[in-house]
Amino acid sequence: MVELAGPQAFDAGELTDAVRVRVAPDGGRIQLRVTRSADGVLVQARGATRAVVLGDRHGADAARLVALAASDLLFDDLARSPIVEPRVPGFTLAALGTVAAWDSGSLAVATIDLTLPRGAWLATASLGAGQLIGASVHASEGIVRLGGGRRIGWLDLTAGVTLVPISVNDGVGDRTVLVGGGLAARLRVPLADSVWLVIAAGADAFATRSEYTSNGVGLGSTPWLAPWIALGVEVAP
Repeated sequence: MVELAGPQAFDAGELTDAVRVRVAPDGGRIQLRVTRSADGVLVQARGATRAVVLGDRHGADAARLVALAASDLLFDDLARSPIVEPRVPGFTLAALGTVAAWDSGSLAVATIDLTLPRGAWLATASLGAGQLIGASVHASEGIVRLGGGRRIGWLDLTAGVTLVPISVNDGVGDRTVLVGGGLAARLRVPLADSVWLVIAAGADAFATRSEYTSNGVGLGSTPWLAPWIALGVEVAP
């Protein structure tokens, strides 16, 4: 019998199947209780408890890892060797191409993103540069994002501060920095060991705004709100 205390990265059927292949079909009744921990699960059986770090594993893959831990608790004749836990990277790096909708055009940006996972929590930093395209004003932009959030399976949800240094080449030119904050959702799809496809979307809201004119004609302005989408690859060095 498998009891899951709250939602897990796998369901009871997946864990039951993973345990069944590791026990004799004519054996006695088995009872497992699984509860969530900060970075995985706690498996309880026969009065003993074992912690299992799941990392990004989910579904049948996560259930097999938990079943391996449970097998040590179920049988007296198994050696009490430590569980070999999946490697949890100390940090990851992502290269992303981003397009943001601005009032006067689209901002195309290339960024390098750093993520520091600590259990289910994250610290994030992003640095990039780009160009305003399809606009009357010619401008180059940088971007800096600093924040944090939470990892839920393949999904990262983050919030933080956004800084956008702007260099305008039209007229007498301009140098300014937009200051604001943003929210983002990032889907990380495994491609290979320590490699993920990243699909992200979010929006930045700014507390400051600049408008540009030439000979009394408006060329455009920076936005109060800038939604964006991004695509790229993330790796764990």
